[in-house]
Amino acid sequence: MNKKKRDAVIIILICNAILISLLELVIPVPIPIPGVKLGLGNIITVIAIAFLDFKAVLLIVILKCLVVAVLSKGITMLPFSLAGGILSALVMAVLYKKLSRFLSIKGISIAGAMAHNLAQLTVASLILKEIVIMYYLPILLISSIITGLITGSISELTVREVKRREIFSEVSDS
Repeated sequence: MNKKKRDAVIIILICNAILISLLELVIPVPIPIPGVKLGLGNIITVIAIAFLDFKAVLLIVILKCLVVAVLSKGITMLPFSLAGGILSALVMAVLYKKLSRFLSIKGISIAGAMAHNLAQLTVASLILKEIVIMYYLPILLISSIITGLITGSISELTVREVKRREIFSEVSDS
């Protein structure tokens, strides 16, 4: 594996994750529920999970969260973004590596969306020292199914096409 090509691919994925996440901020969400968003940047996370090692996936997720927090929501949102992004990536990576013959990428993406919302509410509960915020979890889990299905469908098509074209054949860790 050529390290320079691998590093270039990781940089491209980081830039795409940041760009998609920032663009998503200007897309109006038709559901008037606070905290609900599509999570389109997670498409890049799924692509990274399919073709790179977990260390590269973590680098992509952490840098995306950091840059997007600084450029948009403010650094105070960083703990929420990091917790959601890291737990989501971990859950999706484990499911993809261990159960992808039983679970589709759509299912894996839904699980990642659920993990993301659970992590963010847990952080909010810890920061606010209020467990009552967890009453919001069922609403966010339902939205996770919808948003995870959307991003999972896009991710599934993308991963399939990337494999078909052998785009990452020289840099793939898996």
